[in-house]
Order: sequence, then C-alpha cells, then structure tokens
Amino acid sequence: SYLKDQGHSLTSHVDDRHKHKEPIANLSLSGDCIMTYRNVSPERNLLFKERRVLLRRRCLQVMTGKARYEFAHGIQNQDLIGKRRVSVTMRTMS
Repeated sequence: SYLKDQGHSLTSHVDDRHKHKEPIANLSLSGDCIMTYRNVSPERNLLFKERRVLLRRRCLQVMTGKARYEFAHGIQNQDLIGKRRVSVTMRTMS
C-alpha cells in the first residue's frame, strides 16, 4: 500500500532478470497513479527517453520484453492520484 500523505513512492527500478522470469504482472486494486518508464538502454532502444502511463484502479499491467528489460519503472509521490494506492505484483521466481 502507498500512502500519499506519508510520502510513499515506488523508486524507479528494473526488476532483476536473474531472480524473476517473464512476465511480471501488477494488479491495481485501489487508487489511480501515473507510472513513469525511463529508457535505461538508449544504445538498443531509440523509441523514447521517458513515458508516463496512467494506471487506473482495477487495471492489470503486464510487463514483458523491452518494457521489462530496457525501461526502469517507478511512481513518484506526486503521481499518486488520491490518498492511497493498493496493488498486487505477481512474479515467477527463476
């Protein structure tokens, strides 16, 4: 759970490819937010440097391929829309 008034955020990161297999799925249960994707592989990927994506409550986000390995993802505190966000992340261990 992320609480906006307590300064919570999701630090930008790329999930460890050695610990987790594809896909990684995230189910947003409560609270809309904006997730920012930042290109961490500019030598391999020229699509864009940064992209902000609205994740609405009750949405399912599935990350595979380039989104999983070539872009860091995170949620800044100011991008939490509402007071609280609750989500469930599902990963398969390697």
